[in-house]
Amino acid sequence: MPRVSHIAPVTINLQGGGDTSPPSVVLVGTSLSVYQLCHSLAVLDPAPRVIGCVLLDPAHPSQAIPCPVLGGFDQLAKVCESKKIDQALVSLPMSMAKRTEVATQALTQMAVPWRFMPTLSDQLAGLTPPSSAPGDHAGSDTPTTDHRLAIGPQIDLARLIDRTPRPLDEQPIQATIADKTVLITGAGGSIGSQLAQVVCRYSPARLILVERAENALFQIDREIARAFPDQPRHTELHDVTNAPRTLDLVDRHQPDVIFHAAAHKHVPMMEDHPSAAIENNFYGTRSIADAAHTCGVRRFVMISTDKAVNPSSVMGASKRLAELYIQHENKLSPTTYSMVRFGNVLGSACSVLPIWSKQIAQGGPVTVTHPDMTRYFMTIPEAAGLVLQAGAYAKGGEVFLLDMGKPVNIMQLAKRFIAQHGLEPDKGMPIAITGIRPGEKMFEVLAYDGEDMTPTPHESIRIWESTPPDSARLQQIALTFDRLREKGGGHQHAWRGIGKDTILNALRNALPEMVESAAG
Repeated sequence: MPRVSHIAPVTINLQGGGDTSPPSVVLVGTSLSVYQLCHSLAVLDPAPRVIGCVLLDPAHPSQAIPCPVLGGFDQLAKVCESKKIDQALVSLPMSMAKRTEVATQALTQMAVPWRFMPTLSDQLAGLTPPSSAPGDHAGSDTPTTDHRLAIGPQIDLARLIDRTPRPLDEQPIQATIADKTVLITGAGGSIGSQLAQVVCRYSPARLILVERAENALFQIDREIARAFPDQPRHTELHDVTNAPRTLDLVDRHQPDVIFHAAAHKHVPMMEDHPSAAIENNFYGTRSIADAAHTCGVRRFVMISTDKAVNPSSVMGASKRLAELYIQHENKLSPTTYSMVRFGNVLGSACSVLPIWSKQIAQGGPVTVTHPDMTRYFMTIPEAAGLVLQAGAYAKGGEVFLLDMGKPVNIMQLAKRFIAQHGLEPDKGMPIAITGIRPGEKMFEVLAYDGEDMTPTPHESIRIWESTPPDSARLQQIALTFDRLREKGGGHQHAWRGIGKDTILNALRNALPEMVESAAG
């Protein structure tokens, strides 16, 4: 059975004042969620001063609550006023989203800072929002070392995009992960860190966290240690583009499964740094994929993107090259290689929500590139769970497409996000149109027109039935970029003297399906 994790303790940080005494906290939820939360808070040092709790059904508690019951939801305002509450911790199942919304709106109106604490059941079901411990509702510009940026008051991300995750098919995932050594590249990133959390629920023998950003690696290692203290794990501060060291790393750890999440993903930035995109997204993938083959890794899953379809950007083109290489490698190796392609994830670093949240905190305006632009979205926990699901279904060479639902209009998303902050779009919070950025499309697609799709046992995952690349073509593409990369004098001086236009021309020759970006 998957290992059960406890609710991760959250330090309470209140604004202002020099008083170092513990804050006065009221817990709001069901008797079960409050019972669990009390035990999690008790291990903090210093622990918040829990004044009592407000229960959904105070007359019939199902648990022996280890704190005073102060009343029901209809008495929340009276309790906060009479008890001089510093902060409220709200813990309700996501199935009670309406109840949560009523309670948090009441707290906001009373100017009582609050945090949403996901229930244990929702965490195990993968239904928690990616920002499961957001900052105080009162807001703060204090920098954080966490790679998942706070997005203001608790936002119901699934509701924001009108999306309900489907339950996972647990048995194949369990068979793939349990008692296996699992290696994750890019383990400190938004997807990689969530993958690590989900993988731990299925009791791997060892978890190898590979990340080249020191702070991000430190953070995810701490999170795993806190949430899964009995999980054997090892950290590797490593850049996968270094092929010899990558081979040594994989040989030392002998993983059964590799999830390759390391990548550059910022579209406009990669337009200005095409060699960095090719180096990380193509050569990093090639390095870890080759090592998997050499060391006899059983299963290899690469995280891809909808931007690899008819790519209009350097980032998308570099990921498409990586996809082609993985399909080519699958034909030559006993390792089972597959790819999982999906659209944007809400709440990740550099995504729109942290940006909008900071803009709202600064008084606006909230920026939108174009009023007609659409994107596919899903939450980070759902994406991570489906990546594991697809990897468990893989037979070799598949491009798995996650069902992203209907594309979301970015302008409408911005307005709903503003409204969930209790503000009125355009009036209470202005929206500014900034124009399409280099490399961006107006509309994203997940597969090519005319290609066949086949279902899988999970409703949210399909397989794009594509033709693997011709080996001669792939070898010619690799040779072209090898020559450009090494022209500067080997790995230590890769790409030196190679201009942006030269790389763009090589990409267009390698990928005739590339299109012009909407920005021109």
